[in-house]
Amino acid sequence: MKRILELKTGEEITLRHLSKSDVEGVWNNFNEVVDEGIYIPIFFPVRSQLEKDSWYHNIKKEKEVCVIAENQNNKIPHNIIGQCEISNSNWDAALHVGTLGIIVKKEYRDLGIGFNLIDLAIRESKILNNKEKIILSCFSTNERALNLYEKVGFETIGVRKKQFYMDSQYYDEVLMELWIDDYLNKNE
Repeated sequence: MKRILELKTGEEITLRHLSKSDVEGVWNNFNEVVDEGIYIPIFFPVRSQLEKDSWYHNIKKEKEVCVIAENQNNKIPHNIIGQCEISNSNWDAALHVGTLGIIVKKEYRDLGIGFNLIDLAIRESKILNNKEKIILSCFSTNERALNLYEKVGFETIGVRKKQFYMDSQYYDEVLMELWIDDYLNKNE
């Protein structure tokens, strides 16, 4: 599975499954978004090699979907400019449900990379893991992400008021879901 995107800038971005050699780039990208301090309810970047490697081995062991966006013109670890993961549920009775998380490097936002990462991850989670439904959550203040999720077809199913407390401020968490068959029927 591989998809090539040509950006307005002329750059070519490769979307593909995660490989072991991508781990440093994925965590470099993740930590840059954590440092922005506005999109993820995490206070500290991940620096431990053990934690990075454990994450990778868990994805492989659980057969989860992780699609990465790579700019091969950038040096490692800056070549990974986005990632979308669909994790399995921890509940036996919810194995048909995947949880989506996505990160795109700041300078590559609003170029269609996020939409394509999500599209490919949804399709792969159906094929590889027989997922039927994808859920996600997002800060209510993250209008860019909320617009993207709605564009993809996610529907808001609830809001957790004051779910996160960061920088002396409360943030609401928006809960969304998408049924994969509905998505595929609209986007075939």
